[in-house]
Amino acid sequence: MIELAQLRHLAAFHQSGTLSQAAEELHISQPALSRSMQKLEEELQVPLFERQKNKIRLNANGQMAVEHAQRILEDVKEMAEQVRALDRRSHTIALGNCAPAPGWSAVPVLSNLYPGMTISSEVQEIPQLIDGLRDGTYQIITLPYALADEAFYCQAAQKETLFLCLPPKHPCAQKVETGMNLEEIDGETVLLFSTLGFWHSVHVKLMPHSRFLIQHDRDTFSELVNTTMLPSFMTNLSVKYFGKNNDRVLVPLLNPEASVTFHFLCRKENYKKLKPFFRQLPKGE
Repeated sequence: MIELAQLRHLAAFHQSGTLSQAAEELHISQPALSRSMQKLEEELQVPLFERQKNKIRLNANGQMAVEHAQRILEDVKEMAEQVRALDRRSHTIALGNCAPAPGWSAVPVLSNLYPGMTISSEVQEIPQLIDGLRDGTYQIITLPYALADEAFYCQAAQKETLFLCLPPKHPCAQKVETGMNLEEIDGETVLLFSTLGFWHSVHVKLMPHSRFLIQHDRDTFSELVNTTMLPSFMTNLSVKYFGKNNDRVLVPLLNPEASVTFHFLCRKENYKKLKPFFRQLPKGE
């Protein structure tokens, strides 16, 4: 019977071109590789190589065998990846978020309701979230709007509202009572924290002439907020979970895009399992 190791050895020889190089890459001895190739020829009952003094190369049979070996090895790799992924999904509830905030409340609820499961949460672009819910990458996703799809169960949850976070001496800091539109500071340099999800596209759309200083480290971002005059953003949910910076004022934003209601979605066939979670979703803020 042909063994996978023999096919790997054949593919390695094809790629490297010499037995010595292939043996080195496979971390086996050259005689062991030669015996493996001879056994493969015996199994196939045809010669695969043209052998000359101090030289060996694939013949036509060998070239065809390599093509089949590569396809088989790729199929085996794909099978292993898909089986492992299925096993992970059976022990994991993967939450895909359009913004960070939904995960702040959802992950603790999921962990409490499903103690035997691993809970994963990440921020992703909206098209990838929808595709991921369809193909099983995610069991739950969040979107900043309702999605009508016969395959999905969709439920509204908390509302997130964006505020401009300004030092008191900023010219727009006096608009705490009246609010303002983001277009009024378009062109200014603004601090942003990374992994904002869909909120980043809102900033870019409403402030096309601004420069965004995106920070990937939370401590560095906080330090810049505390020590510079640069505008930044907070939301009602970030204030709830992380607190407000007392050295800054929060100015309400009047743009319709600055307020969204998050919706949680799952596939309808998974709703029965996830129903306890959907029953505990936070409403409003």
